[in-house]
Amino acid sequence: MNLSKLKDILKSEPDFRVRQIEKAIYKDFCENWNEVTTLPLKLREILNKEIDISINGKILKSEGSDSLKALIKLDDEITVETVLLMHKDGRRTVCVSSQAGCASGCIFCKTGKLGFKRNLRVEEIILQALFFSRYLKKQNMRITNVVFMGMGEPLLNYDNVLDSIKILNDKNKFDISQRKISVSTCGIIEKIKLLAEKKLQINLAISINAPNDNIRQKIMPIAYKYQLNELLSAANYYIKKTNRRIMFEYVLLKGINDKSEYAQELAKKIKGLLCFVNLIPYNGEDQNKKPSLKSINEFKEILLINQIPVTQRYRFGTDIKAACGQLVFLKEKNNYLK
Repeated sequence: MNLSKLKDILKSEPDFRVRQIEKAIYKDFCENWNEVTTLPLKLREILNKEIDISINGKILKSEGSDSLKALIKLDDEITVETVLLMHKDGRRTVCVSSQAGCASGCIFCKTGKLGFKRNLRVEEIILQALFFSRYLKKQNMRITNVVFMGMGEPLLNYDNVLDSIKILNDKNKFDISQRKISVSTCGIIEKIKLLAEKKLQINLAISINAPNDNIRQKIMPIAYKYQLNELLSAANYYIKKTNRRIMFEYVLLKGINDKSEYAQELAKKIKGLLCFVNLIPYNGEDQNKKPSLKSINEFKEILLINQIPVTQRYRFGTDIKAACGQLVFLKEKNNYLK
């Protein structure tokens, strides 16, 4: 879907045509121009010929939970993944990708095994939300939340991610509150500080995954560049600038970062920060990395004893490979989406 031609097509049209088209795309979630009956027939014919607003995507439905995963093919044949999570409390969260592939190389994420291909353009980020908006429209529902937790490192595509957030938040488009938009980063310090200056009301999640540099570097190569103490200092700077609570994401990996002493060390380092920890038991294919229920509970209990608020991520869509990067990884190996 490429809307870059719109300006030329509409140059001889009244100004209100732009508003009509934006409403059709971003609020009515029309899938083709014939549905936009507010436009003159001749203009619809031109738009149908010049601008294709269809989205080439395929959905996998999870049988074990209310989650859907889609693989979307872009104009240059690159594929990205996006996930819709249907929560029991009524929230409908779309997890979007910000890059095709990822350069960060975290050992627990299959996207990193693909390597980095390119940043996604603003419209390519937005079409992921559009894809599931069109799906939900058929059920008289809408997206309530968006999280930038799919493929890629959002803060390494900083400008396009921020422009996407503007569209998602725009009351004349998706009209999603900033407080219902979350951005996850592996810890790009200079971008965290830059984002802090924007003083947005979005939720920032930092993938911390270890209580010290030694362990963090073993599982997150980017930790060689960004030291943990500096990262925590940037987190504190963000909190002071925005007065927003930060989420520290912690992927529990058996025998690597799930020991009780690591929970104690983590609690000591983040105590006093306006934050909470989201524990994410490893949900990939390598059974050797999956932590035991005992270690999960002990880790959580130690944080709580130290007055660190804790949540634990629910395992959505294991049967559709809904962990980050898994479906695209299979596609690249097996030519999944034709």
